[in-house]
Amino acid sequence: MTQASAPHQPPPNPLLEIALTIILPSLVLDKLSTPERLGPLWALVVSLAFPVGFGIWCFIQKKGWNLFSVLGFVTILITGSLGLLKLPAFWFAVKESTIPIIIGLAFPLSHRLGKPLINALIMQPHVINLEAMKAALNTPQRQADYKKALFRASCELGLGMLVSSVLNFFLAMHLLGGKEPATEAFMKGMAKLNWMGMLVIGVPMMVVMLVVFFRLLKQLTRITGLERDDLMNPGTTVRRQVGG
Repeated sequence: MTQASAPHQPPPNPLLEIALTIILPSLVLDKLSTPERLGPLWALVVSLAFPVGFGIWCFIQKKGWNLFSVLGFVTILITGSLGLLKLPAFWFAVKESTIPIIIGLAFPLSHRLGKPLINALIMQPHVINLEAMKAALNTPQRQADYKKALFRASCELGLGMLVSSVLNFFLAMHLLGGKEPATEAFMKGMAKLNWMGMLVIGVPMMVVMLVVFFRLLKQLTRITGLERDDLMNPGTTVRRQVGG
């Protein structure tokens, strides 16, 4: 019997989303903020158009907010606004360290609200065979162990973000320290701070996320009794019938 297939939704591409919502807007802020081009204010407006436009597209297409669009919008808006207010480098360093702290605390605290952020990050149908996993969590003990594994992974991600906040602070002070606020050099330093932060800090954080993911996957195979291939790639490699 043939079932009507739902419209295919391509899996998210985090690198492309980061490029569109953070790296490209930062380059616009860097290259167009000079007085002979757009100037600081209009360069900020144009750079904000990228995360806003991409976020609107994601909301229309996927009926939900895109995390990187929100993060890119907030980051570019705060960065550009602080530059226009002519605040010294210290406050940019505080801003750069505060955002990772908020995100890091949000991972474990979201469990208390009953909506763990790690579900949106990892527990997606294109990554995990959710049907097989849910079928295997067929005892109260397995369900309790599953929640503990998720919480542990959330704490590990939170710890990684806290380390990132410290690195962000010192990177901001290195790039902006000694520069006069609201000048071309200062705006260029802010733009460089955004994309260098993604390279110097974002890439190691991606490694941390991969380590946390594979540690979580190993725990899930132990809890559910499924092999790793059975737990991933839904509908293609499941070799063991759950509950059958």
